[in-house]
Amino acid sequence: MLLELFESHILVDQGHPSFLCQPDSEKGCGGCCVNFEQPRQILEKVFSIRKEAYDAWVRSEGDILPYKKKMDLLEKGHKQCRFLAFLDDGKKKIGCLLHPNRLENGNRDLRDYGFYDDHNFCATIFCGSSKGLLKRDAVDKQFFFLIQEDLDWYNYSRLFSFYVDLDGTKGLFDIYAKYTRPLYKKILQRVFWKDIQGKGFLKRYHGLLKTIVNKTNPPLDKFAREGYGTPFKDIIGILWDRRQVDIINVEIEKFIDKIRA
Repeated sequence: MLLELFESHILVDQGHPSFLCQPDSEKGCGGCCVNFEQPRQILEKVFSIRKEAYDAWVRSEGDILPYKKKMDLLEKGHKQCRFLAFLDDGKKKIGCLLHPNRLENGNRDLRDYGFYDDHNFCATIFCGSSKGLLKRDAVDKQFFFLIQEDLDWYNYSRLFSFYVDLDGTKGLFDIYAKYTRPLYKKILQRVFWKDIQGKGFLKRYHGLLKTIVNKTNPPLDKFAREGYGTPFKDIIGILWDRRQVDIINVEIEKFIDKIRA
Protein backbone atom coordinates (compact mmCIF):
# COMPACT_ATOMS: atom_id res chain seq x y z
CA MET A 1 0.00 0.00 0.00
CA LEU A 2 2.80 2.40 0.90
CA LEU A 3 4.59 1.82 -2.40
CA GLU A 4 1.33 2.47 -4.28
CA LEU A 5 0.91 5.74 -2.38
CA PHE A 6 4.44 6.76 -3.26
CA GLU A 7 4.04 5.87 -6.94
CA SER A 8 0.78 7.81 -7.09
CA HIS A 9 2.81 10.97 -6.38
CA ILE A 10 5.01 10.44 -9.45
CA LEU A 11 4.37 12.89 -12.25
CA VAL A 12 5.68 12.73 -15.78
CA ASP A 13 7.19 15.83 -17.36
CA GLN A 14 7.60 15.52 -21.13
CA GLY A 15 8.21 11.79 -20.85
CA HIS A 16 10.78 12.11 -18.06
CA PRO A 17 10.14 11.14 -14.44
CA SER A 18 9.66 14.08 -12.12
CA PHE A 19 8.70 13.73 -8.48
CA LEU A 20 7.34 15.70 -5.58
CA CYS A 21 7.03 19.04 -7.40
CA GLN A 22 3.22 19.24 -7.34
CA PRO A 23 1.96 16.65 -4.84
CA ASP A 24 -1.56 18.07 -4.45
CA SER A 25 -3.75 21.13 -5.01
CA GLU A 26 -2.64 22.82 -1.79
CA LYS A 27 1.11 23.22 -2.31
CA GLY A 28 4.06 22.91 -4.64
CA CYS A 29 7.83 22.66 -4.32
CA GLY A 30 10.28 25.26 -5.59
CA GLY A 31 13.30 23.96 -3.72
CA CYS A 32 15.48 23.68 -6.83
CA CYS A 33 14.48 27.09 -8.22
CA VAL A 34 14.88 29.49 -5.29
CA ASN A 35 16.89 29.74 -2.07
CA PHE A 36 14.45 28.66 0.65
CA GLU A 37 16.73 29.81 3.42
CA GLN A 38 15.17 33.21 2.78
CA PRO A 39 12.38 34.17 5.20
CA ARG A 40 8.83 33.29 4.26
CA GLN A 41 7.77 36.95 4.17
CA ILE A 42 10.33 37.78 1.48
CA LEU A 43 9.47 34.84 -0.76
CA GLU A 44 5.75 35.38 -0.29
CA LYS A 45 6.14 38.97 -1.48
CA VAL A 46 8.33 37.95 -4.44
CA PHE A 47 5.96 35.20 -5.59
CA SER A 48 2.96 37.50 -5.23
CA ILE A 49 4.59 40.28 -7.29
CA ARG A 50 5.60 37.83 -10.00
CA LYS A 51 2.09 36.44 -10.30
CA GLU A 52 0.47 39.86 -10.37
CA ALA A 53 3.00 41.16 -12.92
CA TYR A 54 2.70 38.10 -15.14
CA ASP A 55 -1.11 38.24 -15.08
CA ALA A 56 -1.04 41.96 -15.88
CA TRP A 57 1.68 42.03 -18.55
CA VAL A 58 1.60 38.69 -20.35
CA ARG A 59 -1.21 38.36 -22.86
CA SER A 60 0.64 36.28 -25.45
CA GLU A 61 3.95 34.48 -25.85
CA GLY A 62 5.49 37.67 -27.22
CA ASP A 63 5.01 39.33 -23.83
CA ILE A 64 7.05 36.78 -21.88
CA LEU A 65 10.53 38.09 -22.70
CA PRO A 66 9.61 41.73 -21.82
CA TYR A 67 8.17 40.43 -18.52
CA LYS A 68 11.43 38.59 -17.80
CA LYS A 69 13.53 41.69 -18.53
CA LYS A 70 11.37 43.86 -16.27
CA MET A 71 11.55 41.32 -13.45
CA ASP A 72 15.33 41.03 -13.88
CA LEU A 73 15.56 44.77 -13.24
CA LEU A 74 13.10 44.62 -10.35
CA GLU A 75 14.88 41.70 -8.70
CA LYS A 76 18.37 42.84 -9.62
CA GLY A 77 21.11 40.94 -7.82
CA HIS A 78 19.07 37.79 -7.24
CA LYS A 79 20.08 34.95 -9.55
CA GLN A 80 16.96 32.86 -9.72
CA CYS A 81 14.20 31.99 -12.15
CA ARG A 82 11.58 34.77 -12.46
CA PHE A 83 8.84 32.30 -13.32
CA LEU A 84 8.45 30.50 -10.00
CA ALA A 85 5.40 32.18 -8.51
CA PHE A 86 2.04 31.60 -6.89
CA LEU A 87 -0.27 29.82 -9.28
CA ASP A 88 -3.49 30.61 -7.44
CA ASP A 89 -5.14 33.72 -6.03
CA GLY A 90 -5.24 32.15 -2.57
CA LYS A 91 -1.43 32.04 -2.49
CA LYS A 92 -1.29 28.39 -1.47
CA LYS A 93 0.37 26.79 -4.45
CA ILE A 94 3.67 27.71 -6.11
CA GLY A 95 4.92 26.45 -9.43
CA CYS A 96 6.28 27.32 -12.86
CA LEU A 97 4.33 29.93 -14.81
CA LEU A 98 5.74 28.50 -18.06
CA HIS A 99 5.03 24.82 -17.47
CA PRO A 100 2.98 22.99 -20.14
CA ASN A 101 0.71 21.52 -17.47
CA ARG A 102 -0.44 25.00 -16.46
CA LEU A 103 -3.94 25.35 -17.87
CA GLU A 104 -3.35 28.85 -19.22
CA ASN A 105 -0.46 27.61 -21.38
CA GLY A 106 -2.61 25.22 -23.39
CA ASN A 107 -0.05 22.37 -23.23
CA ARG A 108 2.67 24.63 -24.69
CA ASP A 109 6.07 24.32 -23.04
CA LEU A 110 7.28 27.90 -22.67
CA ARG A 111 10.31 27.17 -20.52
CA ASP A 112 12.76 28.28 -23.22
CA TYR A 113 12.16 31.72 -21.67
CA GLY A 114 13.14 30.48 -18.21
CA PHE A 115 16.34 30.91 -16.25
CA TYR A 116 18.26 28.35 -18.34
CA ASP A 117 16.77 29.46 -21.69
CA ASP A 118 16.12 25.81 -22.52
CA HIS A 119 12.93 23.90 -21.79
CA ASN A 120 14.80 20.61 -22.19
CA PHE A 121 16.96 21.41 -19.18
CA CYS A 122 13.92 21.91 -16.96
CA ALA A 123 12.10 18.93 -18.46
CA THR A 124 14.96 16.48 -18.03
CA ILE A 125 16.45 17.59 -14.71
CA PHE A 126 15.90 14.83 -12.19
CA CYS A 127 15.02 15.76 -8.64
CA GLY A 128 17.86 14.35 -6.55
CA SER A 129 15.64 14.36 -3.47
CA SER A 130 13.12 12.14 -5.21
CA LYS A 131 15.87 9.77 -6.25
CA GLY A 132 17.07 9.59 -2.65
CA LEU A 133 13.57 9.07 -1.32
CA LEU A 134 12.97 6.21 -3.74
CA LYS A 135 15.94 4.38 -2.23
CA ARG A 136 14.74 4.76 1.34
CA ASP A 137 12.87 2.04 3.19
CA ALA A 138 9.16 1.91 4.02
CA VAL A 139 9.60 3.66 7.38
CA ASP A 140 11.21 6.74 5.83
CA LYS A 141 8.67 6.86 3.00
CA GLN A 142 5.80 6.66 5.46
CA PHE A 143 7.35 9.41 7.55
CA PHE A 144 7.61 11.58 4.44
CA PHE A 145 3.92 11.09 3.60
CA LEU A 146 2.89 11.93 7.14
CA ILE A 147 4.90 15.12 7.49
CA GLN A 148 4.15 16.46 4.00
CA GLU A 149 0.41 16.41 4.82
CA ASP A 150 0.92 19.25 7.28
CA LEU A 151 3.14 21.51 5.21
CA ASP A 152 2.41 24.54 3.08
CA TRP A 153 4.41 25.70 0.03
CA TYR A 154 7.19 27.23 2.15
CA ASN A 155 7.97 24.38 4.51
CA TYR A 156 7.28 21.73 1.88
CA SER A 157 9.95 23.32 -0.35
CA ARG A 158 12.35 23.39 2.59
CA LEU A 159 12.03 19.61 2.95
CA PHE A 160 14.22 19.07 -0.10
CA SER A 161 15.97 22.40 -0.65
CA PHE A 162 19.74 22.02 -0.90
CA TYR A 163 20.01 25.55 0.53
CA VAL A 164 18.70 24.25 3.89
CA ASP A 165 21.86 22.85 5.44
CA LEU A 166 22.83 21.48 8.83
CA ASP A 167 26.48 20.46 9.01
CA GLY A 168 26.42 19.29 5.40
CA THR A 169 23.08 17.51 5.52
CA LYS A 170 20.83 19.15 2.91
CA GLY A 171 17.07 19.60 3.17
CA LEU A 172 14.84 19.20 6.20
CA PHE A 173 13.77 15.68 5.29
CA ASP A 174 17.33 14.33 5.34
CA ILE A 175 17.95 16.30 8.54
CA TYR A 176 14.92 14.64 10.16
CA ALA A 177 16.17 11.25 8.98
CA LYS A 178 19.71 11.79 10.23
CA TYR A 179 18.83 13.19 13.64
CA THR A 180 15.46 11.71 14.62
CA ARG A 181 15.00 8.45 12.70
CA PRO A 182 15.30 6.18 15.77
CA LEU A 183 12.32 8.01 17.27
CA TYR A 184 9.93 8.01 14.33
CA LYS A 185 10.90 4.42 13.48
CA LYS A 186 9.76 3.31 16.93
CA ILE A 187 6.49 5.18 16.53
CA LEU A 188 5.68 3.98 13.01
CA GLN A 189 6.38 0.38 13.91
CA ARG A 190 3.71 0.60 16.59
CA VAL A 191 0.80 2.34 14.86
CA PHE A 192 -1.37 1.72 11.82
CA TRP A 193 -1.45 4.19 8.93
CA LYS A 194 -5.19 4.82 9.50
CA ASP A 195 -4.47 5.83 13.12
CA ILE A 196 -2.20 8.70 12.18
CA GLN A 197 -3.04 9.84 8.67
CA GLY A 198 -4.68 13.27 8.60
CA LYS A 199 -4.09 13.92 12.31
CA GLY A 200 -1.46 16.63 12.12
CA PHE A 201 1.43 14.26 12.67
CA LEU A 202 4.26 16.76 12.23
CA LYS A 203 2.97 19.23 14.80
CA ARG A 204 2.50 16.41 17.29
CA TYR A 205 5.92 15.00 16.45
CA HIS A 206 7.58 18.33 17.16
CA GLY A 207 5.74 18.45 20.45
CA LEU A 208 7.19 15.04 21.30
CA LEU A 209 10.71 16.16 20.37
CA LYS A 210 10.40 19.24 22.51
CA THR A 211 9.06 17.25 25.47
CA ILE A 212 11.89 14.73 25.26
CA VAL A 213 14.53 17.46 25.07
CA ASN A 214 13.01 19.40 27.96
CA LYS A 215 12.75 16.32 30.19
CA THR A 216 16.29 15.16 29.59
CA ASN A 217 18.18 18.44 29.23
CA PRO A 218 17.84 21.99 30.51
CA PRO A 219 14.63 23.33 28.92
CA LEU A 220 14.86 24.73 25.41
CA ASP A 221 12.14 27.33 24.97
CA LYS A 222 13.05 28.27 21.44
CA PHE A 223 12.72 26.22 18.31
CA ALA A 224 14.04 27.64 15.07
CA ARG A 225 11.97 29.35 12.41
CA GLU A 226 8.25 28.49 12.36
CA GLY A 227 8.62 25.62 14.79
CA TYR A 228 9.93 23.35 12.04
CA GLY A 229 13.60 23.67 12.91
CA THR A 230 13.88 21.20 15.79
CA PRO A 231 16.81 21.17 18.23
CA PHE A 232 18.37 18.45 16.10
CA LYS A 233 21.81 18.51 17.64
CA ASP A 234 20.28 18.07 21.09
CA ILE A 235 17.88 15.30 20.16
CA ILE A 236 20.33 13.00 18.41
CA GLY A 237 22.48 12.56 21.50
CA ILE A 238 19.44 11.88 23.64
CA LEU A 239 18.02 9.22 21.31
CA TRP A 240 21.28 7.26 21.40
CA ASP A 241 21.82 7.67 25.15
CA ARG A 242 20.85 4.44 26.91
CA ARG A 243 20.29 6.32 30.14
CA GLN A 244 17.36 8.13 28.52
CA VAL A 245 15.55 5.05 27.18
CA ASP A 246 12.93 4.90 29.93
CA ILE A 247 12.01 8.59 29.57
CA ILE A 248 11.80 8.27 25.78
CA ASN A 249 9.66 5.11 25.90
CA VAL A 250 7.20 6.71 28.35
CA GLU A 251 6.81 9.74 26.09
CA ILE A 252 6.37 7.51 23.01
CA GLU A 253 3.56 5.64 24.78
CA LYS A 254 1.84 8.92 25.66
CA PHE A 255 2.26 10.11 22.07
CA ILE A 256 0.75 6.91 20.63
CA ASP A 257 -2.19 6.97 23.08
CA LYS A 258 -3.01 10.56 22.13
CA ILE A 259 -2.75 9.98 18.40
CA ARG A 260 -4.98 6.91 18.56
CA ALA A 261 -7.61 8.70 20.62
